[in-house]
Amino acid sequence: MEPVTLPTGGTLPPPPAQQGEGVGRYGATGISGGAALARQLDERAARRGLSPVSHPRGLAVRLRYLARDEQGLAWLRLAQVTVTERTIARWMTARQRPLPANLKKIDQAFWACRRHNLVGYYKQRLWRDGRGTRIEISPVDQQHVAPNRRRELNIRTINVRTDWRRVVDAWNSGDQQALDEAWGAIADSLGSDHGAYRYVSHIGFGI
Repeated sequence: MEPVTLPTGGTLPPPPAQQGEGVGRYGATGISGGAALARQLDERAARRGLSPVSHPRGLAVRLRYLARDEQGLAWLRLAQVTVTERTIARWMTARQRPLPANLKKIDQAFWACRRHNLVGYYKQRLWRDGRGTRIEISPVDQQHVAPNRRRELNIRTINVRTDWRRVVDAWNSGDQQALDEAWGAIADSLGSDHGAYRYVSHIGFGI
């Protein structure tokens, strides 16, 4: 496991954005390809059924993960959680509840730590010794687009071999611009209609 280092800029990257849809051109609903990549990585990292930090179960999961070793506690400190370990223990057993500001910091620390711990594993699994990973791209939803503006867009499937290190590093640091740039390089392999997949409704792949 790599040593803990303070992220560039002196702050931790944000936790995952709340589920929701962005808006593409002419009213199609979707999110940028980079955001869809991050969402899928976060969903895999969350394990199935991770409750929000505001839920007692979700809080307990995060605190157990962070308090299991000194590295996890270091991420809490980086998130500016300054309480004693005794207080953390009371939080874990539900004898005391963190203030809303600390809930946000705990969530931020959990995701920063979780991503950091998964970076190497994800790169290895997605690269697969050069074989890459097949992804399925669902296009934007065009039901609210005027009929004369709609495009014939299908679900596309491609095998990605060369960009995973770039994607995972950007995901780990919370760099949305870098994620979108990495997606642009991936989408180029879709051919002449690659621009139509700048926004998507979902990108699916296994790890």
